[in-house]
Amino acid sequence: MKWPLLLLLATLPLQWFVVAGPLRLHIVVMVAFLGLSLVTYRARVFLPVLRLTSLFVVANCALNVVWLAAAAYHGLSPRQPVQQLAYLGVFVAVGTVVHRGLTLDRDRWIDILRWSALVVSIALIGGLSVSMALNDVNAATVFARTIAAADPEILQKELYRAAFTGFGFEEGTARGNLRHEVFGAVLVAMTMSAACADVRPFRSRRASRLYLVSMALATALILMSLSRSVIIALAVWPLLAVLRAVLATRVSPRLVGGALLGAGATVLLMLTGTLTVLWVRFTQETGSYTARDNLLERAFENIGANAVMGGVATASASSHNFVLDSWLRAGIFAAVAATVITVLLLGLFLSLAGTLHLEPAWMLPVAVMFALPLVRIFTAGGGLIPPVSWVGLGLAAGFLAYRRAQVRADAPARISSAADRAP
Repeated sequence: MKWPLLLLLATLPLQWFVVAGPLRLHIVVMVAFLGLSLVTYRARVFLPVLRLTSLFVVANCALNVVWLAAAAYHGLSPRQPVQQLAYLGVFVAVGTVVHRGLTLDRDRWIDILRWSALVVSIALIGGLSVSMALNDVNAATVFARTIAAADPEILQKELYRAAFTGFGFEEGTARGNLRHEVFGAVLVAMTMSAACADVRPFRSRRASRLYLVSMALATALILMSLSRSVIIALAVWPLLAVLRAVLATRVSPRLVGGALLGAGATVLLMLTGTLTVLWVRFTQETGSYTARDNLLERAFENIGANAVMGGVATASASSHNFVLDSWLRAGIFAAVAATVITVLLLGLFLSLAGTLHLEPAWMLPVAVMFALPLVRIFTAGGGLIPPVSWVGLGLAAGFLAYRRAQVRADAPARISSAADRAP
């Protein structure tokens, strides 16, 4: 299943390609991946991931069952809660594939998946190149104008919105903010590559250099996306690395090298003018901040009038908050379930962050896998966990299930060793 997983990751950023009706390419591949895993594996194969994530799975099932009931009560379509249940199945399937690959076929499995960042970056660049060519978009010219004017809006409208047009999204419906999930898929692939490369480090210097180039390319793509949510999630990575070093009271050569590369990249961004565009994007483009404040006020007003049973359509009045939008759609019981889900994810992330110095190096990118879902829970329009985040959480679940198995396998050996040393 390593090749289907790599295909899933490769198609994850190609979200502006519509296959038929409302079905987009990455959704079709996700559903096909779920179906293939159900056909390939027996039920017991899913148990390690299900045991580890049981509370999270139960809370999501409860949320969507309540949502289905509320939709039936209000005479609304059940499509979205059914879709979220399918994504939950994809989450379990991805986690199972990762856990099984690491457990039964680790070396060959990792040899393929540690190139996830390179494959996904090439797939995205290829997809964007085709789109820009067919839509007569000159990327170099748009970037030059963006930097010259220090105006991020030029890039969003004239490159991304234009490039996303014509493959199922018409000019009036194509949205530049689709890039949040498009480039979020690149970050998910980066964490996958890094975790695999740390589990089984490269032996070839040439392969190691190509891996570093692929990670640099993926980072550049994320920065050029100007997606604040994805850039913030990416920034969590070096912060966790520093925290790990502080807790371990040890500065590793890798951390020093990373700091030097980061400093060099910052200088390069400054010299090219890209840093100015990023600064404007975060500090001066405050229109979305104001709009979200207004949406939050409107959400609280709607909750006051629909607190128990919900029924508010969030398509045009989303608070961009997972808990509040769940409350708006399906009432107080859905809000409770959404709160449980959020607390579980946040609690696990903080727990991992606080113990990274006691874990193997590959647990650092696994912890980063939680950053994007947590950021999107509080920022995503529609107040739902997006498909990209479901896949990222599935990857994390697989690695954590593998780590749990390692700890359990090591425990008897430690006990036996202690007994041998006893007088």
